[in-house]
Amino acid sequence: MKNKCKGCDNIKGLYIHIPFCKSICSYCDFPKRLGNNKLFDEYIDKLFLELDSYENELNNIDTVYIGGGTPNILNLNQLEKLFSKIKNILFKSKENTIELNPELITNDLCKLLNKYNFNRVSLGIESTNDKIIKFLNRHHKKEDIINSFNYLRKNNINNINCDLIFGIPNTNINDVKEDLSFILSLNPTHISYYDLIIEDRTLLSYLVKNKKIEPLDPDLEADMYDYINKILKEAGYNHYEVSNYAKENFESIHNMIYWTYDDYIGIGMAASSKINNVRHTNQSTIKAYFEAFCNEYDNLSIENQKTEFMVLGLRMLKGISIKEYERLFKSSPFDDFKFINKLIDDGLLVLDNNYLRIPENKMFIANVVWREFI
Repeated sequence: MKNKCKGCDNIKGLYIHIPFCKSICSYCDFPKRLGNNKLFDEYIDKLFLELDSYENELNNIDTVYIGGGTPNILNLNQLEKLFSKIKNILFKSKENTIELNPELITNDLCKLLNKYNFNRVSLGIESTNDKIIKFLNRHHKKEDIINSFNYLRKNNINNINCDLIFGIPNTNINDVKEDLSFILSLNPTHISYYDLIIEDRTLLSYLVKNKKIEPLDPDLEADMYDYINKILKEAGYNHYEVSNYAKENFESIHNMIYWTYDDYIGIGMAASSKINNVRHTNQSTIKAYFEAFCNEYDNLSIENQKTEFMVLGLRMLKGISIKEYERLFKSSPFDDFKFINKLIDDGLLVLDNNYLRIPENKMFIANVVWREFI
């Protein structure tokens, strides 16, 4: 069944979700599950059917992002089958990213990525401390991270992001210092450093509710955030989004699509798309996804569009463009959200060169601002 989509020339991003993992991390509430090769093969076949339904909407894609889950839990033959299906897109798009777990990276995998024009890799590292890695139920060692960088660079993949987490229970500022020191010695082009959120339906949530562990003190988390900002800026990284830092010209093109409220297509279990102000959300279980891809179509009201534009745009350090808001909605954000002037008076927003932004020293409490809009 083909998707009927008129005026879809502005779709910029393609996301493909691989929901499988070899084990479930203690903090993760992303759509994921364990699996085996038979299930992986069946899932890839379903991905192809869904991709085919968007046959006419994938002509002007700027970025491809394959995320998870753990995409490199698939074997090389399965990955090549997937890459071959979208090779015409991969060789036209500006940025092709895949998420990888370091302990599963091989030289042959990196050769395959190079063959299909993947020019960006996001490594799921989270921590470099063996004790913390075990607590998070992850499985890599420092040598796996080093080997990953070596394999990738040997195969001309030099745009490497490292995902890291701070604010983990039973950690301190020295743990952050050690992580940063090790990661900076490898000189990645991009670092995503996330503050841990203890989500419902996770092992960490269970441990907290049953008084087995305590969440980290918020003041210590704030100190960690300030330290991360300071060290990464000194190391030449631009803090361009609340959790993201990049060397010059290495900002994530794909993620900017979300934050600037452009259109994108999401393929796979639990993936979502935004096309012409309609959000498509796929089924969140394998069984349901195999029966019918999409679970929900949500026609975004003009009020929802305005709110999402503001909340997503205010994740970026540069903030939202007043002119772009006026162009899209034929109105002023100051008229639509009367509380903006109070947020400016309180120092939580700054009007700067026709951009409205959260000042960097308030980014750690950005959710206070986002909540006002929501």
